[in-house]
Amino acid sequence: MEPRHIEIAHELMEEIDQGRYVPGQPLPTEDRLIETYRTSRNTVRRALHELASRGRIDTKQGSGSRVRDYRPTVHLASPLQGHSDDERYANYLDRMRREHGVDPREDLKVGREPATGTLAHLLDLDPAEDRGFAVIRRCDRYVGTRLWERQESYYPDFIAEGTDLDRPANVPEGTKKLLAELGYPQTGSWDVIGAKMPSLKESSRFALGPGVPLLVHERVAYSDTTPIRFTRTYLPADRHQLLYAEGAIEPDLLHTATDVNVYDR
Repeated sequence: MEPRHIEIAHELMEEIDQGRYVPGQPLPTEDRLIETYRTSRNTVRRALHELASRGRIDTKQGSGSRVRDYRPTVHLASPLQGHSDDERYANYLDRMRREHGVDPREDLKVGREPATGTLAHLLDLDPAEDRGFAVIRRCDRYVGTRLWERQESYYPDFIAEGTDLDRPANVPEGTKKLLAELGYPQTGSWDVIGAKMPSLKESSRFALGPGVPLLVHERVAYSDTTPIRFTRTYLPADRHQLLYAEGAIEPDLLHTATDVNVYDR
């Protein structure tokens, strides 16, 4: 038999899932929950803590508890015909302005580091050789003061050194087109997407609430059999949904997908 506070937490989660308590709506007061479940204040508080730790409610001293309101932004994660890159930043900016009413900003830094471990394996580089370094482009995207997502792209140094990839500025034509102009047209790629609970540093960096995981989207792109780019994107799960589209679908049709919220019931 489960502890009483877990039973109460499960019942409240069911009511949230069924829409009795909608996002942004307050839950009953502690006194009301004590009366409803005929239990102690400590048990009710433990049940509410359980819901908060799972990211279902926000609890503030003196203000009670409210159902957490998730309004994630769609992150386009697959190529579209007629687009030079998987996720054109201009389109992302437009969505953020529309959905959040603010102007996002980005902070782009470029560096160079020896390729070791997983990075060396994925880009087929040997740090003991001259061609064993990678150019890294790290882009932090903010909404207000909050870090919204971080994207890190690694390019073999023998491809990127001395090019626009090696400078801390956006590439207007897109990196895919630039790589093709450098003699490395992208012919294929693979993706791995997973979710993990953040470290303390990541929780602080992204200002994550309790119970919120990080989505991690990794992609390696190839020109024939040569790895030309490894990209890792960190996306707080309460702020993002990944959208994949297949075939000759018009970009305007994707607006339907932007109305889908996996947190709605």
